[in-house]
Amino acid sequence: MPVDAFVGSMVGLAVGDALGFATEFRRRQAILDTFGPDGVTDFVGQLDPRWPARPAIIGRGHPPGTYSDDTQMSIAVAEALLDGPTDDVDTVMRRMARRFVDWSRSGDNDRAPGNACLTGCRNLARGVPWREAGVADSKGCGSAMRVAAIGLVCWRDRSRLLELARASSLPTHRHDAGIEGAAAAALLVALALEKSSPAEMYDAVLAECGPRSADFDRCWRRLPQMLDRAPASVLSEQGLGESWVAEEAVASALYCFWRAPTDFRATVLTAVNTDGDSDSIGCIAGSISGAYNGVAAIPEHWRQNVENSSLLHRLGERLHAAAVG
Repeated sequence: MPVDAFVGSMVGLAVGDALGFATEFRRRQAILDTFGPDGVTDFVGQLDPRWPARPAIIGRGHPPGTYSDDTQMSIAVAEALLDGPTDDVDTVMRRMARRFVDWSRSGDNDRAPGNACLTGCRNLARGVPWREAGVADSKGCGSAMRVAAIGLVCWRDRSRLLELARASSLPTHRHDAGIEGAAAAALLVALALEKSSPAEMYDAVLAECGPRSADFDRCWRRLPQMLDRAPASVLSEQGLGESWVAEEAVASALYCFWRAPTDFRATVLTAVNTDGDSDSIGCIAGSISGAYNGVAAIPEHWRQNVENSSLLHRLGERLHAAAVG
């Protein structure tokens, strides 16, 4: 498997996340009203003066190209995998738990992190075992947004991929749809490396994850009938939902990729010009498209100007070297 697909996935998730970081919490119509009929087409600051006064975004103004907690946690997962062997899930998860706690205490943790992620990290910090630390009824997309590295490292070993991805949800999200969302997002990255078609990806994920979660199954069974509908309808409460929850975020990301499998730019821009959790849809969609198309498919300006570009490139290379099998 070429290294550029691994680099593409890590850089791609950060680019999608950074594009969506400024549009999260904003309505699609407000985005179009501000930036024109194509919406956001490049990195934009959260406090860009062109934005309307409402909603008010609280916090320091990060520059364009800054990614959110989605990529921060994705990096934490990648580094936990790279800290040592991945054959023992409990050992990997203890490393991951330490990385999550370190992230939660960092001064850079000021990018609208999710409540379940913060609650789980507080529980981990006070000694709650990783299997029990997560919020029992939370199915937010916080565990699905961060698992691309698991799909990369374990792409040849499907059973290990699924075991690790599901385990990686438990420190923060323990609802079955949250767990299956993490499994699905990691599996989609592995299938992208294999150049599976979007239809094959859909079938594989539904067969694997649907039987384990009624909420996941219900959402994903709606996806095929959405394919001929426009993003404004699909990526909303009238379609797949606003993606604050895992099953919606991963289904929405696959929808964005399905519309333009060989066009990274089109995939992530569809993802981030939405009503809902724009950065998480962009992050997951970017990880899939980047793995499928390779890093060269990501516009050079984005590759170079996303936050910590060199670090992300190196992580992709290191994950390639560590890939199982």
